[in-house]
Amino acid sequence: MKLYLAGVRNEFEKLRAKKKYFVFLIIEIAICVLLLLIETALKRVSGGLFNIGIVDMSLVMLTFFIQVYIPLIIFMASCDLFSTEIQDGTIKAVLMRPISRLKIFLGKITAIMLLACVFLASLFITTILIEALFSGGVRNFWVSFGAYALDIVPLFILLLMAVLINQSTKSSTLAMFVLILTYTLLMIVGILIPQLSGLLFTGYSQWHNIWIGQTIPFWPMISKIGLLAGYGTIFMSAGYYLFDRREI
Repeated sequence: MKLYLAGVRNEFEKLRAKKKYFVFLIIEIAICVLLLLIETALKRVSGGLFNIGIVDMSLVMLTFFIQVYIPLIIFMASCDLFSTEIQDGTIKAVLMRPISRLKIFLGKITAIMLLACVFLASLFITTILIEALFSGGVRNFWVSFGAYALDIVPLFILLLMAVLINQSTKSSTLAMFVLILTYTLLMIVGILIPQLSGLLFTGYSQWHNIWIGQTIPFWPMISKIGLLAGYGTIFMSAGYYLFDRREI
């Protein structure tokens, strides 16, 4: 366990040392502030009639960030810790440490997930503060908190897919392209063919909608949980198999 935790800390430090993630974090906060400024300006122009959702900003912003922004961060981080390290040969130094490939693999996955959680937590804190300061208080704090916590699940499945795809190429550029293309196609298919949406893990990117505000029978919920668990098991197993068998 100590070796695993040390590996997680080491991999997370690699990501933290890259300034682009700090810049993306600032952009995330700036987007929330910009939305506040836009609504404030429009309210003044319309005499208070226009409202785009600052009162429930935490949930309004979650849709965009959980489907677009944070997946992009996950794709970049997975490429940085897998394809890029394989491409430039730095992963050899990692493999020379007295730690199994499984722990290295899991450590990288955990570090990427921690980074995604940092972005998710920053979004939650920023939007809740804006609601508290500019909307007369937070009306649905625990609902919002639950939504953010639940949406970690589909993000983790997406991360495992990204890691799997990274095992098939040594080029980080190619891996990033394939990831964006694959994710975009899955989202489009889910929209154009609603019957398939329930079978694709991307159809559950807003996982909280199933649990919060809707009443769904017990067995359909079990089947949806099993579906995501199946995707996660396949992605994890295939990803580790390729990583373990890869000659580096």
